[in-house]
Amino acid sequence: MMIRISFAACCVCLLSSSLAVAQQAPPANSELVVDQSFDSDSLDRKWHINTGNWAVKNGVLKVSEVASDKHAAAARFPVETNNAVYQLRFRLLGDAKAFHFGFDPAPGELDKKGHLFSVIVTPSAWKIMKHVDKKNPKQDPNEVLASESMSFEKDRWYTLRLTTWETYVTATIDGDASLKANHPTFGVKKPTLVFRCQGDGVEVDDIKVWRQVK
Repeated sequence: MMIRISFAACCVCLLSSSLAVAQQAPPANSELVVDQSFDSDSLDRKWHINTGNWAVKNGVLKVSEVASDKHAAAARFPVETNNAVYQLRFRLLGDAKAFHFGFDPAPGELDKKGHLFSVIVTPSAWKIMKHVDKKNPKQDPNEVLASESMSFEKDRWYTLRLTTWETYVTATIDGDASLKANHPTFGVKKPTLVFRCQGDGVEVDDIKVWRQVK
């Protein structure tokens, strides 16, 4: 039997590892607006590749840095969200140094240049980070709002589930480990999903986004 919970209640559920089963249920009062399973041989045309290698192979999205880019592998998938639940699977391979999943603020929402925030996973830890305002880096630098030491095994799949609700963010790994953050800038419209990879490489699969239905 599928567990059904309200969208607002889903945010509360994500705050408790004791409700891990409920976490995996699609939130009620929402619509599924992204469903990327990479079953075809090519990447959906909606993806915008900024840097790095991004290719679909064997039913997953494979990502790696390109040294000549002198930048982390980066790509965006357009979908406007505010209050939403995001879920994906990922695994670190080879010499992968970090996997980032995050957001940009919609144009005009903030007097800021640069990313909004990201969940960042490394082989030994993960964190939620508010990104620097590139116009005012000294006054508004990168800020780690939540972090935890955690060993992420190479070649093992993990499920990341993220809820944005007004200015609050909750992230879980496999419905258990949890990070929570709150920042006044987080409650803005978000026009894209931002993916980044440092090193070689990362695999991503089963990206889903449920957006609140008003």
